[in-house]
Amino acid sequence: MKIVLDANAAIDWFIPTPEGEAYSSHLIPLVNSGDIRFVVPLHFDIEVTAHLVKKHRRLPQQYPINWLNTTLDVLDALPIDITGQGINFSLLGKLAATYSLTPYDVPYFQLARLMEIPIATRDRGIISASKHWHVLHWQLKGKNGHGR
Repeated sequence: MKIVLDANAAIDWFIPTPEGEAYSSHLIPLVNSGDIRFVVPLHFDIEVTAHLVKKHRRLPQQYPINWLNTTLDVLDALPIDITGQGINFSLLGKLAATYSLTPYDVPYFQLARLMEIPIATRDRGIISASKHWHVLHWQLKGKNGHGR
């Protein structure tokens, strides 16, 4: 199964919040079983790493350098396919403005839309855009972990 993985869902694995853990933790068994490959836009690694490094810098006692290094190693081992599919300025701006997305969020939504695969995200704007464009939002369904 292929799923677009939004940065927030990946970050949830390493900087858990109650909401994030409740959503994103259910992707881990699919990774462990080899039943999933994630598709991400070209900036995914930069976006996720920037967030993790910022967390380490702001709270080094809670997120020490060994935590950061281990986290980055785990991310490198994930089944992730990075795609460099671009979006023109006009579409990027229109989708961002219409659905209250950041320009960083639009490529995740656009990948799921064009590839016709589900997207794993907790971002309300992406979820709203996905509903409008009939893009599947990965959600836990029962114990098998497959989305709708």
